[in-house]
Amino acid sequence: MKTKILVGVDGSVVGSAAVDWAAERARDLGLQLNLVHAVPEPWAFPEKALHNGATAQAKDLLKDETARVAARFPSLEVVTTLSSGEPAETMRKLSADAEMVVVGTDRRPGNHGEGFGSVSFQVAVISHCAVAIVPAPSTRESYGVVVGVDGSRDSELAVECAADEAHRMGQELVIVHAGSGRDPSPSGRSGRGTGPAEPGLDGHALLSKSVHGLEGRHPDLAILKILDLERAPAEALLDASTRARLLVMGCKGRGGARVLVGSVAQHVLLNVQCPTVITRPALQT
Repeated sequence: MKTKILVGVDGSVVGSAAVDWAAERARDLGLQLNLVHAVPEPWAFPEKALHNGATAQAKDLLKDETARVAARFPSLEVVTTLSSGEPAETMRKLSADAEMVVVGTDRRPGNHGEGFGSVSFQVAVISHCAVAIVPAPSTRESYGVVVGVDGSRDSELAVECAADEAHRMGQELVIVHAGSGRDPSPSGRSGRGTGPAEPGLDGHALLSKSVHGLEGRHPDLAILKILDLERAPAEALLDASTRARLLVMGCKGRGGARVLVGSVAQHVLLNVQCPTVITRPALQT
């Protein structure tokens, strides 16, 4: 059983929000929290003294963040990892034995076309476990845990994860299926909508199937099912996530094993509205 959550630490406001989110989840689940910071390798600095200075600053950052977390979550076990290399690759290596990786999003509104250089996006794509992307804190009221379903095994496991998170957070579970419309691709061009995943299974039946067994696991969980026939899946999920406490998605859905992240998840990752979890079902077993 995996017993730790990794969270990236960079000293930014968004980074601290990611640490707080990860710390609360680790406390609730009785997991260890590992604060991670990566310093570029020595060759990336023109002088050795600059690398030494960056390393010293990183140690101070981890020390300060550890003290801040300990003050807020005194019962939480906190450890630190100072690594040498690129942040995304560091998280990929460490994620093999982690329950989840949490990072703040380094994207800003209007950064169209820059997503493939985003550290948070890279972490979500290449990590070996589930990844949570946490945006800057918002003052708007939020409620509910939203999960997108398309009938695939990936989305079934995403529903299980979302139900567990909704139960932990004391929130309603909102299950969304959007089977019509045209799905925006990462380039901004439209592609075909996903439609129902199984022949002969309409949206209502798919939603009903997605909640099968949840009542037994979480008998007190409030569940809302939404069928959106007007919008493409990514558009519907982004709209629902603007008011949500959490969004959960399978990493590939019906995209198959030949892609690391499906087109819907990719579009959502490049436009994160609330804390967003991308599950890794194939690697959780």
